[in-house]
Amino acid sequence: MRGESGARRKALQELKELFGPAFGPAVEAYGRSLAERLCEEEGYIAAVKRRFEEGRLNGEFPALSDLLVGASDEEIEEFFKSGWARVVLPEPRAESKPWDLAPWGGDMEAYRESLYAGMAFGFSDLRAFAREWLEELLRVGYYGMEESLGLPLKQQAGDLSAIPRPLPLFGEVYPVRIGEAGQVYWLQLDAGRSERGYRNVAISDEPLRTDKAIIAAMTALEGHPMDAERLGKALPEVVPAYGESVWDRWTKTLKERRSDQELVEALEGLRHHQSLDYVLTLLRYHRPGFDALPREERVALVAGTCSYVNAFLEALRKLMAFLEHGTPGRRIPAATKAAARDVRAAVLKDVDDLTYREIGRELGVSPPEDVGHKGDHPTVRKMVRRGRRILEQALGAEGWRRQAEAMRVEACRWNALSEEEREAELEAEALGVPYEETTGRTNPA
Repeated sequence: MRGESGARRKALQELKELFGPAFGPAVEAYGRSLAERLCEEEGYIAAVKRRFEEGRLNGEFPALSDLLVGASDEEIEEFFKSGWARVVLPEPRAESKPWDLAPWGGDMEAYRESLYAGMAFGFSDLRAFAREWLEELLRVGYYGMEESLGLPLKQQAGDLSAIPRPLPLFGEVYPVRIGEAGQVYWLQLDAGRSERGYRNVAISDEPLRTDKAIIAAMTALEGHPMDAERLGKALPEVVPAYGESVWDRWTKTLKERRSDQELVEALEGLRHHQSLDYVLTLLRYHRPGFDALPREERVALVAGTCSYVNAFLEALRKLMAFLEHGTPGRRIPAATKAAARDVRAAVLKDVDDLTYREIGRELGVSPPEDVGHKGDHPTVRKMVRRGRRILEQALGAEGWRRQAEAMRVEACRWNALSEEEREAELEAEALGVPYEETTGRTNPA
């Protein structure tokens, strides 16, 4: 530990002897949290205290003995639980907050006003800028339909004029539901002063900016593109009733309707059924009484939400692709599709050991005119070389060799399974559960 005094260094060395050889590295790795963990291990602490007392009688542990001279048994026990941290660890520095810096000088609300007004110009590091907003979203949290909002807010609220203006960070803002659909509006009681002398009441249907940001982040993390055709077949069977989850209905339907091959294929083909539970959570929160709606309406609402999730994820994918390699005025190149085909060609060569001509037939690549007497397939050969380069760039040459070998071993294992075992394993993979949960038997792997 840097900058420690001689006495502290000696005390730390004696503590290492008492607690054991792992104590030093644990202090460096976990610091004060280690003291908190040790507090819970009463038997361990009692044994350490006993070793100290026995050693002190024999003249051992002089540095710790000096520290604890005159201490009662309770005080000594407390020292070995957590008090040692004050001796061997430096005092924790007060965590610096972004609003401690100039020009805010410790004024958190002034800093937040600046953040909402736009501070991208002040950041050259995107990751640091993202961290500022993520921490703000954590401070604010998700509101949705709370009864009243007394914490920091921000939204672009219409004030019954053509020009929207931001609500203040602190203000009297209330959500209300209007109309048969229950659309949420935001009522602001301290809008701009009217010509009659009082502050106006303004109304807006624009969600809080922070709410939109949190939903966007959650949808990017929880959402997965859903195949509309498969969703249409599966959704009427898995939309749950009150108190159920999609997961509950999913597993039950797979077991009870095993003979309905078309339905089973639709259920297993969707794969990311967990996204449906996320959609269900959104609807149940934003639409009180969702579970009391007729089944057809619930199915339609889930399907509609999924279509918007698909559109959002696709727009986000296009934005990320354009930022990374897009060209103004031109469509984003389909580099992923070509790279995927090249990687597939390399896998067929290095894992399945197919010839170039066999790979060409598998991937639908037309052979050259002279393939009959030359036996070569230059196009596929180049594809294999490019795909192998991608794999080795990610894994290293030796890493890809090991991965290819593992894939060959997995193929042998899979081909040795019975049809029943394969179906059970596919079902477990589709549901994201252990193999044993779908069969009651141990996985043959």
